[in-house]
Amino acid sequence: MKHTPRHTATQALLQMEENEGYSNIVIDKALRAAGLDARDAGLASTIFYGVLERRLPLEHFLRGCLANPRKKLDPQVWALLLCAAYQILYLDRVPDSAAVNEAVEEAKGIKGGAFAGLVNGVLRSLVRKKESLSLPQGDGLQALSLRYSIPQDLIALWQHSYGKELTAQLLEAFQRRAPLYLRVNPLRATVEGLAASLGRQGFSLKPVEALPWAAVAEGEGSPASLEEFQEGLFHVQDLSAQLACSLLEAQPGQAVCDCCAAPGGKSFTLAEDMENTGSLYAFDLYKGRVGLIQQGAERLRLSCIQAGRRDASKPYEGLGQMDRVLCDVPCSGYGVIRRKPEIRYKPLSSVKELPSLQYAILENGAALVKPGGLLVYATCTLNPKENGQVALRFLEEHPEFEPSPFSLPGVEHLVDEPAHTVTLLPINGGSDGFFAARFRRKGEL
Repeated sequence: MKHTPRHTATQALLQMEENEGYSNIVIDKALRAAGLDARDAGLASTIFYGVLERRLPLEHFLRGCLANPRKKLDPQVWALLLCAAYQILYLDRVPDSAAVNEAVEEAKGIKGGAFAGLVNGVLRSLVRKKESLSLPQGDGLQALSLRYSIPQDLIALWQHSYGKELTAQLLEAFQRRAPLYLRVNPLRATVEGLAASLGRQGFSLKPVEALPWAAVAEGEGSPASLEEFQEGLFHVQDLSAQLACSLLEAQPGQAVCDCCAAPGGKSFTLAEDMENTGSLYAFDLYKGRVGLIQQGAERLRLSCIQAGRRDASKPYEGLGQMDRVLCDVPCSGYGVIRRKPEIRYKPLSSVKELPSLQYAILENGAALVKPGGLLVYATCTLNPKENGQVALRFLEEHPEFEPSPFSLPGVEHLVDEPAHTVTLLPINGGSDGFFAARFRRKGEL
């Protein structure tokens, strides 16, 4: 079959369903395999991400066009219908009739064309109803879920944890595109110099006042393709991650451990804060991901980074004590929905085992900290069971540690929480959703 943009998007969505891959990796692989030109690749990406971002309303409208709305359809046919429905309801680039005809042609290639009639009927019905379709209004869970394409139980969790007003702002924020933040390598560049250099290539760079070396970038294309990236003048890192690094207050000459380091962004920022002196141990469970850390360290010319394989859920053997330890643990990821739209559909029931793993990683990291040293626990999720509750349990069970309060410049505390923790929310176009807690081991360095 000819690789059309919609066929490529459909196959990528199927891959997501069957193997639960990351959206950016799955679509990149599908585009390479399809060999589409730039315009068609752009359309395929638009359809793919559009369906992920609007899956719940799309399914709602499509089921309203089925003779039996509860009928379970073949996954390939359902993915095809979702892609066509997205084009019909949200895109103007292709006439509705062409979108229907193209979908019917593609359906003829599925199981001997057994579903071509169904695809034709459902999509023609959708086109007829198009002008009269609307989503339910109000602030009931079902209405919010359909309007924002976020499952009801996740919205309910946020309402319970953060209140209805903050949750409403959060749902709006997750509709917007995430800003792109860079961390300028202070050992090799200045913010002003990099801004001038990137400006000549169509990228604008705006410094973040509250955080030296952080900047927000705007422009077309991938910053990783730029010469300045290859020369190690910067790395891409969200503002929330840069803020978490700042909590460690890493100093030149210290011994620092980043327990779950891949792909390496926080290790790079910490090594730069250390002025590439001392020792930064960057560990990950998987060999390939350790390789990514090593490549990034070489590109940025950060020789103090020692990357290696370790299982953070097991005690560290053969390591000396550390001045600073970062435990940026595996998590459900509900704070990065803008970047990975598929995460919103991850059932809460599927992440209930995470806090025990997160706690084990935190305990093992804590065992490395010197008296007087700092320990930071961080996640990129918005789920109190993985955040504040893990931090609270740690203090209750580890009297050798005490809370280490902090304030972050430019960060408003929107959630009521202890002074040694912060929940960052992607409101007002800021950082990803994120949590961090800081502890100090009692005693003197």
